Amino acid sequence: MSKESVQAQLQENIKIIYHRAVDADQALNELRKQKTAGFAHIFADDTPFTKHADTFLPYVEELAADLQAIQTDTEEHYMKQLPAIVVKIELLFKMLNAFKENLKEK
Repeated sequence: MSKESVQAQLQENIKIIYHRAVDADQALNELRKQKTAGFAHIFADDTPFTKHADTFLPYVEELAADLQAIQTDTEEHYMKQLPAIVVKIELLFKMLNAFKENLKEK
């Protein structure tokens, strides 16, 4: 798979995550209005994310910035950073899916 096709797939995943994050953040806003969402941040400190937020969009922004940064990097740095980006994508998909499932149960 070429570098361009990998980047295109990563961008597509980020678009999907972005739309799901917008929906999740709206749901979080509603839960906060009902005072049923009391947590400091979405992900624990031991994840690859450097940002800590109580909504999803800051994590998506970090992921998009990471992808943008590696697009102009050397091949060596690109290959070194790519696994961390994939892990972040997986974590966001898992957390967004878990959040959505949790909302269905309520």
